[in-house]
Amino acid sequence: MIDKRSYSELLHEESKKHGWGLILIAREQLKRWITQVKPRKLLDIGCHNRLLEQTVREWYSKVETFGLDITVYEVKPSVLASGDHLPFKSCTFDFVTLIETLEHIPDYVSALREVRRILRPGGVVFIQSVCCLSQHAFEGDESHFHVLHPNCLARLLKLLGMEAVESGMIHLTFYLVARKAT
Repeated sequence: MIDKRSYSELLHEESKKHGWGLILIAREQLKRWITQVKPRKLLDIGCHNRLLEQTVREWYSKVETFGLDITVYEVKPSVLASGDHLPFKSCTFDFVTLIETLEHIPDYVSALREVRRILRPGGVVFIQSVCCLSQHAFEGDESHFHVLHPNCLARLLKLLGMEAVESGMIHLTFYLVARKAT
């Protein structure tokens, strides 16, 4: 069992070192998906200071955004919860983002199951994460529980009932877009 207070303190320390909340590497790709999908409701898991929500509303003003995080930084998330136990009804969201988040969730498979549960049929999840090919993924951030590879993640998502529809690498960061079956 993880001591939430200690882990929260570690997250605060690491966020200051790495500039969390400012790391949207796949910005153009996310913007394209937001403007294509035109979601009514979007959940940003691991929202930090909720900067992504503001950006998404600039791209598409009709979206209702929610930010979820396990801890409070300078700005309080709209929902304080863990990514592997989402306090929402099934089929609530059209779009879910996990930007530099999945590697920080100890049970990321449960988190992805929860994402599938809260996505509406045809809903989209956009994941950005440091790739296992990066040395940084293995050192320098004590809050990482694991590192991911986009191909392995795509296979896992398929087993969970979501189909990867796009992925790419930018520097040593990957993004992956998946859609829940209709």
